[in-house]
Amino acid sequence: MTEEKIKSIVHRYRKKSAVILAIFLGFAMFANWFLVHSNIERHFELGLEYTSGDQGYIWGTVIFGLNIVLLLFFYSLEKILLCLYQEKSA
Repeated sequence: MTEEKIKSIVHRYRKKSAVILAIFLGFAMFANWFLVHSNIERHFELGLEYTSGDQGYIWGTVIFGLNIVLLLFFYSLEKILLCLYQEKSA
């Protein structure tokens, strides 16, 4: 296996993982929106005062953080595989 082959394999799985992560985060954001929306409706039906569920920058931070962790994982995996390949061929 060549260095280019290792890089292409890691790149392909990096893309697949990023898409799966984006789908998961989209589902989590939808679930969060749905739960907050139903909570607002239940408070309104019961005549209770609703306190703001402002989430601020939480979703942006979660999305950014998980993408950074994913990219660092694949970067490390690629470097490890390349080092093992170079040691094996030496």
